[in-house]
Amino acid sequence: MWLFECGLDSVEWRRIIIVYLSAIAPIILSLFLLYKSQMKKWIALTLLSSFLIAAIGWEIWVNFGLVDGDPVNIRRSDAMTCAIPMEINWLVNSLADTGIVWFAIILVYWIFPKRALKYEKFQLVFLSMFFIWFMGQNFLVEAVIYHNQVGGDAVISWAPLMPFGPYFNPILINFGDRDITLQSQSAWIIGTIVFYSISVYFYKKTNGK
Repeated sequence: MWLFECGLDSVEWRRIIIVYLSAIAPIILSLFLLYKSQMKKWIALTLLSSFLIAAIGWEIWVNFGLVDGDPVNIRRSDAMTCAIPMEINWLVNSLADTGIVWFAIILVYWIFPKRALKYEKFQLVFLSMFFIWFMGQNFLVEAVIYHNQVGGDAVISWAPLMPFGPYFNPILINFGDRDITLQSQSAWIIGTIVFYSISVYFYKKTNGK
């Protein structure tokens, strides 16, 4: 297996396992639900749209450094590039992003099962749940999993859902030598409204089916 030839250290191994599991999980769950004929149409449409939004909205731009940014290969070790080649890195991350959106919907149904029966109506508490989950997971990503790729001296490309680009990127929170910056969080700040809105839209369009 090529991963064993990449020279990953113990920290990088943990990162690789987390990233690949995060990308594969929504695929496996989707296939299982389709096999059981339990995949709701509105969920499937929301997930497909979320994948496209994440990919086009920021992952491709950040991956290749399309506008005033460094490509991902410059922002990480050769071992990480070997383990997740740049050509598929955006795809892997976009799949993981899709799983993050799916889990936000799952959280809403777990925590507010009765209110979720009226998912077609905009509810601030649901939007807040999306926001809390999105920000929480992305803080973890920036501070721990992808610190060297999006934090420190890394120069991240402008992207449609990261509209301030590297030009205006203040530090929001500091954890020792690790900073949480506006640019890396902006995609999910904007995404809170975008992803919640499309989920409500498809729920209405399919009558929750």
